[in-house]
Amino acid sequence: MGRNRVINLDDTGWKILSELQQNPRIPYREIGRRVNLSCSSVLERIRRMEEEGIIQNYQVVLDALKIGYTIQAIIKIKFYSLNDEEILLEKLKSNAYVRQLWVTTGESDFIMETVFPAMEGMNDFLVMLGKHGRTFSSIVIDKPIFNAQLYPPARMDGL
Repeated sequence: MGRNRVINLDDTGWKILSELQQNPRIPYREIGRRVNLSCSSVLERIRRMEEEGIIQNYQVVLDALKIGYTIQAIIKIKFYSLNDEEILLEKLKSNAYVRQLWVTTGESDFIMETVFPAMEGMNDFLVMLGKHGRTFSSIVIDKPIFNAQLYPPARMDGL
């Protein structure tokens, strides 16, 4: 199966995804009740979505602030050379401060969501990054306003 192959879901598939996005721990029986399917049909559809890569994982989302990471920052970097990009990508994959990383085009090569227990950690991290490229950082002053749920594409028409 191609990595970027688009998979068309029917309305029931989207309803199941909507339920799982709101509560990944919802019992299959309850999803079935809400979308008018048997528990086994819901299980079969979810397994197929997992196999197709639509559902990629179920994860715990931590509140970094509550466990001591008091500094959250968005950091962008523009590399000095392509060699720097390859070297740094390997380092960042296992870096405890990097929560998410996007490879981008435009004014930045990477955009990272990061967390730090103290400013010293952030400073050390920026010094390390500075050896590979020019950095731009912004400290986050509040939690995300929302975490958007995905809807069927037709539902976004006319926005």
